[in-house]
Amino acid sequence: MHQNKTRMSNQNAAYNQNLPTGYFTHDRINMVNPLENAPESPDRLDRIENNMIALGLDERVLRVEASQAPLDVVTLAHDEDYVECLKKASEGDAEALSHFTAPDTKVGPGTFDAAMKSAGAVVTAIDWLMAGKIANAFCGIRPPGHHAGRREARGFCYLNNVAIGALYALHRYGLDRVAIVDFDVHHGDGTEEILGGDNRVRLLSLFQWPLYPNKLSEPRPANVMDAKLEAGAGGRELMALLENVWLPALEKFKPQLILLSAGFDAHCEEQIAQLKMKESDYARLTRRLLDAADVLCDGRLISVLEGGYAVRSLARSAMTHLNTLVRRCAGC
Repeated sequence: MHQNKTRMSNQNAAYNQNLPTGYFTHDRINMVNPLENAPESPDRLDRIENNMIALGLDERVLRVEASQAPLDVVTLAHDEDYVECLKKASEGDAEALSHFTAPDTKVGPGTFDAAMKSAGAVVTAIDWLMAGKIANAFCGIRPPGHHAGRREARGFCYLNNVAIGALYALHRYGLDRVAIVDFDVHHGDGTEEILGGDNRVRLLSLFQWPLYPNKLSEPRPANVMDAKLEAGAGGRELMALLENVWLPALEKFKPQLILLSAGFDAHCEEQIAQLKMKESDYARLTRRLLDAADVLCDGRLISVLEGGYAVRSLARSAMTHLNTLVRRCAGC
């Protein structure tokens, strides 16, 4: 991003400095993961929300609890028969989802409701942002979504929250261009499956390689920009990617909305991956993406929680990220 445009961001952001950051969540974030000993557990959101209270961030955000996303919105990204099977499986039909679920993902009694409400939180955040009620938003939700394909649950993900949000914004608000920045340590294969080839969307994605899911579609979709990071990469590599690749790509694409797949599992304390990010790296990443949003799309940015399984570093990183969003709204 050219420096002169970056300096313009404070002027362009002035319109929303009196608006709050929205914190969108739902009443099923404490759903027990049906997969025994799964790292994607209720502890993740418990720790995030406890840290919000301890830091006083709960009083600086506008908290909104969402209901289920409408079915016709969810099926913008997912096949209707898959969604119906997910519902039946949550109601106890053991065979309903047998052909649509990877071995690393199981369905329990509350799965459908929680997944639909996670998608609903993103959809509601888009509505509030487009209505001018908030300046930006963080969706503190589980289950996550970026591994969920059009007709498959995998990687602890059932519905692809960000893909649903992108397609909803394009459909409901007549947007022409939506950018997704995915900085989860794992490749967002579900988001790519659903949105790959859709030139209304640019998907900018970093991930450790090789690491779950250990596969990439071929040929690579023209609207997807991969950044494969090797084990040991940290803040220096992240900032080089951001400044030299992602920000120029966003400037060229000129999105009208930026969505973040905000995974914090690239942190150096994570045991399931080997990248070396720290809280300060997430703060810089967030500030620069906010700068880009101010210049390119009137500050329209919504962040959606994905991974992060070392609960202490997850909570610290998520709070750093959220605090950066809040401080922008306060004009700091």
